[in-house]
Amino acid sequence: MDFVTLGMFIIDEIHYQPPRKPDLDVMGGAGLYAALGARLFRPPPSASRIGWVIHEGHDFPLHIKSTIDTWKTSCEFIQTRERGTTRARNTYGSPGFRDFEYLNEKINLDENSLTLTQLTSKTYHLICSAHRCRDIINGILTRRKTAVEIETDPEIKHLLTQAPVFIWEPVPASCKPSELRDCLDVLPLVDVFSPNLEELSGFLGTKFDLNQPPGWAALQQKCDELVQDFLSPRIPTTMIRLGEKGCYVAQPGQQHFRLPAYYAPEAPDAGMHSRLDEKRESADRVVDPTGGGNAFLGGFAVGLQHSEPSSMREAAAYGSVAASFMIEQIGAPTLGLSPSGGETWNGVSVESRLEEYNERIAGI
Repeated sequence: MDFVTLGMFIIDEIHYQPPRKPDLDVMGGAGLYAALGARLFRPPPSASRIGWVIHEGHDFPLHIKSTIDTWKTSCEFIQTRERGTTRARNTYGSPGFRDFEYLNEKINLDENSLTLTQLTSKTYHLICSAHRCRDIINGILTRRKTAVEIETDPEIKHLLTQAPVFIWEPVPASCKPSELRDCLDVLPLVDVFSPNLEELSGFLGTKFDLNQPPGWAALQQKCDELVQDFLSPRIPTTMIRLGEKGCYVAQPGQQHFRLPAYYAPEAPDAGMHSRLDEKRESADRVVDPTGGGNAFLGGFAVGLQHSEPSSMREAAAYGSVAASFMIEQIGAPTLGLSPSGGETWNGVSVESRLEEYNERIAGI
């Protein structure tokens, strides 16, 4: 197994300003988007090396399950027939306004939600508070150690003894100054710490306006302080997801870098020592940014495994391309086939988009 996410699957209803009618039974949740971000780069038969978990309630739509089945991932459906599937309501109002609320009680995932096969994964994606992050990581490692002692299959036994990579995405509600100490305390257990800009700002109690000076310089300085004062040498990578402005990657002892989003609305600030090709993809194709950050981490995880030795820059390119497919529509992108029989998503070859993106960022 290459990648397993412990993010939740949620069925969304999305409400807009009148007169637009709401969209109902929309696939969503961090687990969906992270799994798809990884799945983009793992066509069959490798698709089965992407793992995730869904609590399937009595109201789970058959058409959604049929769609998921076409992706050929290792999706574990846990039957919860005594209740409905986790559902949420997203409300969009004036530009920039979004409200989110659960419509029923959510069911969190943990190490006990995983199958034995999922327990052999090379990489885990966690989206939770620092406290739950610590508990889940320790739980996974304990289950793997226990499984090694009783497992008779030598291949599975070997996989269970390999150290997995843990990617932690902090849940927004826990990102506040009072939680910073817990955040720092759990970092020795994770390999990649990936808040978005709002989440990082929440932990630090600092706002970063990247549209005004000294926004970029202030962000770079704060990342340097985090890596030097808090993270080094306990964590190799801080991956800050910046939405339409791309990502910023800080590694102790290495030069930090920023990459643009695939759909970049503007050229990066020259002060970040970055440049874009004259050709930039139009941001007009962006329909809904929901799930872009989760998908980024799924693609990033697979990208780490593609590069030898592991290259954060190459992995970030995978993540940027993965995010681009998630934000082109409401919900999940559409899987299809090209005339030659290769996979497409939203009618586009993932490999071609990755190649084109790498050409655009060459020299950054």
